[in-house]
Amino acid sequence: MRDALFPLSTGARADNSRDGTSSPPTSNVAGMPADPTSGPEAPPADELAAAEATLRVLQQVVHGIAADDLTKPTPCREFDVAALTDHLLNSITSIGSVAGADLPRRDPADSVERQLIAAARPALDAWHRRGLDGTVPFGNSEAPAGVMAGILSLEFLVHAWDYATAIGRPISAPESLSQYVIGLAERVITPATRGRAGFDDPVEVPDDADPLDRLVALTGRRPASVG
Repeated sequence: MRDALFPLSTGARADNSRDGTSSPPTSNVAGMPADPTSGPEAPPADELAAAEATLRVLQQVVHGIAADDLTKPTPCREFDVAALTDHLLNSITSIGSVAGADLPRRDPADSVERQLIAAARPALDAWHRRGLDGTVPFGNSEAPAGVMAGILSLEFLVHAWDYATAIGRPISAPESLSQYVIGLAERVITPATRGRAGFDDPVEVPDDADPLDRLVALTGRRPASVG
C-alpha cells in the first residue's frame, strides 16, 4: 500500500498511491442526511466544514511531535514521519492552489504542527473565499470544486491516523465526522480508480468497528480493531 489520498492530477504520493489520474468523480456525498441535525455530533454541513473539523483533529495529533519522532515509520509504506509531512504539505499546496491560495514559503526548521498549519490555513481560507460551486482545474480537464475541497478532509483525517499510529498517540474524531469523510472517500476511491490510484484492497473490519477504523480500512490500512 502506497496510498495517495490526492490522486487527482498532481501525482502526490503516499502510503497507497501511485499517481493515477481518472475521470472526475461526482460531487454528492452518498449516505449523508439532507437536513443534518445541529449540535457537536452533527455531521459537517459541507466539505469545507469537514475540512476545518478534520484539520482540528490533525492538529491535536501532531501537536508536540519532536525531532526524534521524524524518523519513525508510519503506516504509509516508504514514509517516515518526515516524509509523510512532505507528502501532506505537497497535497495541501496542490489543492489550495486550484482555489488561488497564496501559501508562505515553507520553513523546514519549524515543528510539524507549525508547518502544516502554515499551509493548511491559507489553503482553507482560499477555499472559503472561492466556495464550492462550479469546477476547478483537474489535470487537463476539470473536476467539481466540492470533490477537490473534500479531498482535504481525507488528507487531514487519514494522515492524522497515520501520524497517531506512528508516534503512539491517541486520536479522537467524532463518529459523525468520520462517517462523513467515508462518504467523501467513496467518491474518489472506487473499484475503477483504486488500482490506478495505488490503493490496496479495502481491509475487512468487524461489523461494530467505529467509523474511523472503517475509513482507514477503506484506504487499505489495517486498524487496531482488525488485530
